Amino acid sequence: MVEETKSNSLKLQIIAASVIVLLFVTGLVIFGHIQNQSQAEQTSQSTETSQTSSVSSEAGSLGKYEVGLTDNNFDKEVLGYKGVFMVEFYLSTCPHCRNVAADVTAASDELAGKAKVGKIEASQNTSTANKYDIGAVPTFVVFKNGKEKERAEGERSKQDLIDMISKYLN
Repeated sequence: MVEETKSNSLKLQIIAASVIVLLFVTGLVIFGHIQNQSQAEQTSQSTETSQTSSVSSEAGSLGKYEVGLTDNNFDKEVLGYKGVFMVEFYLSTCPHCRNVAADVTAASDELAGKAKVGKIEASQNTSTANKYDIGAVPTFVVFKNGKEKERAEGERSKQDLIDMISKYLN
């Protein structure tokens, strides 16, 4: 009986040690990914609010009617806007964000003069991303007169985005 208890105790210690090693390695992998992601974003973005007039498949590219958002201008641009404003929280390295980039721009073009559309890079603007509890990207948040009205996570089509925004237009 004593031998069996010692054997079980040793097994538990081995399992506990294995779990600790696994958690440590997982932490290193996640930390390394975050650092690599941050470095890639810093080198790939030369300016926070540069705008382009062409539709692009890059997550952070801005169309003619899209607004580049940051922690510094979010309150003024979005919360201070009288009307409907949809914000896309994205990561420049996110494949889903790249997949919807052209649809976001197309929706913005179609709704020009009726509603605003903006984009904010979540990992570079953590204050705003944390304030709105962004846990996945892309996340689309619709504001009306500075108040959050609706949100959706994941890829959405141009028509889905237009429908999401349109229900808050007068």
